[in-house]
Amino acid sequence: MVVKTGEPQRLDSFLVSNLAWKSRNRLQGLIKDGRVTVNGEKTKASRRVHFDDVVEIRLSSGLGLPDDYSERKLDIIYEDEWLVVVNKPPGMLVHPVGRHVYDTLINYLHHRYHSTDAGQEEVIPKLCHRLDRDTTGVVVVGKKNYVHRDVQQQFEKRTVSKSYLALANGLFPPDRNEIDIPIGEGRCLKSALEQEPLKDSRTLVTVLDSYGDHTLLRCVPCTGRQNQIRIHLAAVGHPIAGDERYGGDSPGKRPERRDWPLRYLLHSESIRFWHPRLKQDIELAAPLPPDFQALL
Repeated sequence: MVVKTGEPQRLDSFLVSNLAWKSRNRLQGLIKDGRVTVNGEKTKASRRVHFDDVVEIRLSSGLGLPDDYSERKLDIIYEDEWLVVVNKPPGMLVHPVGRHVYDTLINYLHHRYHSTDAGQEEVIPKLCHRLDRDTTGVVVVGKKNYVHRDVQQQFEKRTVSKSYLALANGLFPPDRNEIDIPIGEGRCLKSALEQEPLKDSRTLVTVLDSYGDHTLLRCVPCTGRQNQIRIHLAAVGHPIAGDERYGGDSPGKRPERRDWPLRYLLHSESIRFWHPRLKQDIELAAPLPPDFQALL
């Protein structure tokens, strides 16, 4: 990376601001291990980097991509010089977490934009928001720092419109179009509904179709709480199919239902946000993943 900021700053702070998928502690460890150089020299985390300094990081396994990377191309929904929007598949983390440091969406994006061509502008993709491992669908990624910050702030200010498809257990009442229940950040349904602090949470729900013992729903979160849709549907007695964490059954584990995916069925269907460079609203949609579509 080439430093393009005017004011000198600590090396570890510079890395944190440019590699959002790695923690400060992890980056400081890389510096201490001598795997970060400034202008070709090993250094300390406290070193000040200046305009046009060249910072290089040596990772232990390159970008950490699997051997079948060529067969797992990113499903790009939209791209311009400032943003790229991906349809995330099931089972993929969006960024490294804990010991799972490779084979994530951000690894694939870094590989896509990795270039050593002289004079070519460097692209460091950064997530504007996140989806859980098994949630599929639209993910917005910034290719320019200032665009990433702008779109990320839109998510924080809740000015982004999002729509999800969920297959819920049971027959959801068609006349219930709203769930307004305060929730917390508990790791099970009971603690999510009782553990302080509870925050106001509201989800709009529309019944799209019924399949005997399951209902296909369109869910629009009006607030952005963690796991909001999963908790809200479970709280009213209709957890998402396969969502064992919040009380949903997992038909795929039963011998007679091996056609079911071994995951919960929640899909980020569409998103609308203000494009800070095009100066207009942009709305993008992602098709259902094949296993979800085949099941319906």
